[in-house]
Amino acid sequence: MAKSILQSDKECYLCRKRYNLRTTRGLEEHHILFGRGRRELSERYGLKVWLCHNHHNEPPLGVHFDPAARRELEQAAQFAFDDLHGPGSFAEVFGEEI
Repeated sequence: MAKSILQSDKECYLCRKRYNLRTTRGLEEHHILFGRGRRELSERYGLKVWLCHNHHNEPPLGVHFDPAARRELEQAAQFAFDDLHGPGSFAEVFGEEI
């Protein structure tokens, strides 16, 4: 189980990024990519973040309900992956760009 390449602290990624709040209770792990075996790749490469329950699984803010929030995380994952493994590496591993 790889550590997240997007965050080092166990806090809600979106609370910190959007509101500069350090939410540390009620956290849930979110795999940024899913479907077609991509969840396993997310786990292997650390493309996951901690989210509070509201940002994870509650409408309207949760990434499972808000396409803009989901896309924000996907783009951050692609940027972090390419930064760590070299430009274009995300597309090589995942077969597409976000």
